[in-house]
Amino acid sequence: MSKARAEVSKAEDGAFQLTLQLIDSLGTHMKQVYRVRWEGPEAQAFWKAHANDMQPGAIVDARLTRVYQHTGATHPPRPELRATAVSLQYMPKRTPAERAAAETHA
Repeated sequence: MSKARAEVSKAEDGAFQLTLQLIDSLGTHMKQVYRVRWEGPEAQAFWKAHANDMQPGAIVDARLTRVYQHTGATHPPRPELRATAVSLQYMPKRTPAERAAAETHA
């Protein structure tokens, strides 16, 4: 998760809506930002269970659909990927020993 706060609101039809800004670390010097929206009772249950966990740097396994590029009104233009979540799963951070073990097996 990025430094941006999660946004909780209601969709046009009154359904619970959660919007998160997620960062995909693609390598040492490459990152991709996604603005992800998830609506409905599953999103509300996720938020109820993990609202306190959704801090900058939190790890989320995201299943996304309808991904598209949006160019905002910034100058210079900075594209942002937007998507609809199919599901999100909170993933606890690994310990330094777990990270080192994963890197040696990669």
